Amino acid sequence: MKYRTCIGIDTHSRKNEVCALDTETGEVRRATLGADPGDLAEWLAGAVGSPEGAMCVYEAGPTGFVLARALVAAGWPCTVAATSKLPRRTDAMKTDRIDAEWLARCLASGAVRPVRVPTEAEEALRHLSALRGQAAAQLRASRQRVASFLLLTGTRYTLTKKRWTKAFRGWCRTHEMACPADTYVLRDLCREEERQLGRLSAIEAEMGRLVAADPGLSAAVAALECLPRVGRVTAMSLVCEVYDFSRFRSGRAFASWLGLTPSERSTGSRTRRGGIDKRGNANLRRLLVEAASGIGPRSPRPPARAPEGVPGAVADKALRCSERLRARRAALGRRGVPANKAKVAVARELAEWVYYVATMGR
Repeated sequence: MKYRTCIGIDTHSRKNEVCALDTETGEVRRATLGADPGDLAEWLAGAVGSPEGAMCVYEAGPTGFVLARALVAAGWPCTVAATSKLPRRTDAMKTDRIDAEWLARCLASGAVRPVRVPTEAEEALRHLSALRGQAAAQLRASRQRVASFLLLTGTRYTLTKKRWTKAFRGWCRTHEMACPADTYVLRDLCREEERQLGRLSAIEAEMGRLVAADPGLSAAVAALECLPRVGRVTAMSLVCEVYDFSRFRSGRAFASWLGLTPSERSTGSRTRRGGIDKRGNANLRRLLVEAASGIGPRSPRPPARAPEGVPGAVADKALRCSERLRARRAALGRRGVPANKAKVAVARELAEWVYYVATMGR
C-alpha cells in the first residue's frame, strides 16, 4: 500500500527522533522530541496535518508497543516493523536521524513487514509467562550451584539416586560438613533453592488463576493438555505467550516463530543445512524440547476418551499425534540420529500439532 506521508520514528527510552517523508514531493520534516507519545501526536498534527494517507513506523524492540497503542488511540495509524525482516543496511554512518529517515523510506518502498501489536491484557499474560520462564531458569541455576558445591567439596549423597526430593532436602538441612564454613554455604544455597522453588510455584498458581478466569483460554489449555507430554504448565505458557494461534498462517510458520526450523545456507547446486536458527521464543522452545525428550517408543499413550470439556475430535488428534511422534522418534533412533538432534526434530513436529489442535474449530 502506498502512503502519502511515511513517518519513521527512532524510539528510545528518553527521546523520539522523527522523520516525516512526503512521498509525492520528497519533502522531509524532522524533529527530536521527548519520549511522551502526546508530544509526538501534537507534532504530527502540526507538521503533517491529517492522519489520512499517513502511516507511522518504528522498529520492534525493548520499548514495546506502548507508543503504537498511544498513536492509534490519538488517531494516527502506526505499524511496528519486524527488525529481522528489514533490508540489510550498508550505510557508512548510523545516527538516530539517519535511522528515522531509513525507516520512513523502507515504509515508502514497501519493505516493512509488520509485527502484530497485542492488546494490553494479552501483553500482560505474555509478561507473566516470561516471568515464569525466568523463575524456572533461576531455579535451575540455584540447583546447579548446590550440585557444583557438593562436587567441589567431594560430598556424596547416597541415600537415594534422585536429588531434589524431600529426602534430599532434609539431608541438606542436617548434613554437617568437615568445616563449619562449608556447612553454612550448603545451608544458604539450599535455602536459596527453596526460595526459588516457592517463587516459581506462586507464579504458576497466578497463571492458573488468570487462565481459569477466561473460558477461551481455559478451553485452549485443556485441548493442548491432551497432546503427549504437554503438561498444564507447558500448555498455560503456550496459551499465554501466543494467545491467538490463528495469527500464524500454518503450523510450519509457528514452528519457525519458535526457532525450531533448521538454518540453511545454500547456493547454486550446493545445499547446506545447519542446526535450528533459535531466533524465536526461547522459553516456549525449551518447553517443547523438554516435552519431546519424554516421547519415545515406551512413553505412555494419552487416554482414548476425551477429558471433560474437550471435544472428541481433539482427543482423536492427540492420539494420532502420540502415535506419529512415537514412530518418528523410533525411526530417528534406527537411523542412528543423535538423541539431542532427534528430540529437537520431534519438538518441531510437536509444535505443528500444537498449532493444529489450538486452531481446531476456528
